[in-house]
Amino acid sequence: MQAYLGWWILAAVLVGVELTSGTFYLLVYGVAAAVAGVAAWLGAGMVVQLLTAAVIGAAGTLALRHWKRSTDRPEFNAQDMDIGQTVQIESWQGDHGQVKYRGALWDAEAESADVDSTRPLVIRAIKGNMLVLGNLSGEK
Repeated sequence: MQAYLGWWILAAVLVGVELTSGTFYLLVYGVAAAVAGVAAWLGAGMVVQLLTAAVIGAAGTLALRHWKRSTDRPEFNAQDMDIGQTVQIESWQGDHGQVKYRGALWDAEAESADVDSTRPLVIRAIKGNMLVLGNLSGEK
């Protein structure tokens, strides 16, 4: 078997596996293997093929890491969309109870002892599956 065929088979396998992982790293390595296969097809020696794959793989990995760091938003959390939303009280005793939010019953606790459960409550934070509630701004 010709060397370029081996590189292209490796590239196809890496890209195929990438389709199941979604990380893009295997896609970078698949492209590196494909380019090394082109180098082999053009008659380059094994050292040139390996260097081509290594340089493209390393450059692609660094570029991908830079892109991922620039697009990561660790300060954003999907739960942040719930903060400030009003809930309906189903039952409340002391500073704990159950509330209805988005069609489901949630366990809830008051954010402080000053929370008045007879007034409208909003989500202030989420701790696991527990909603932390407070009164609307300006109300106590």
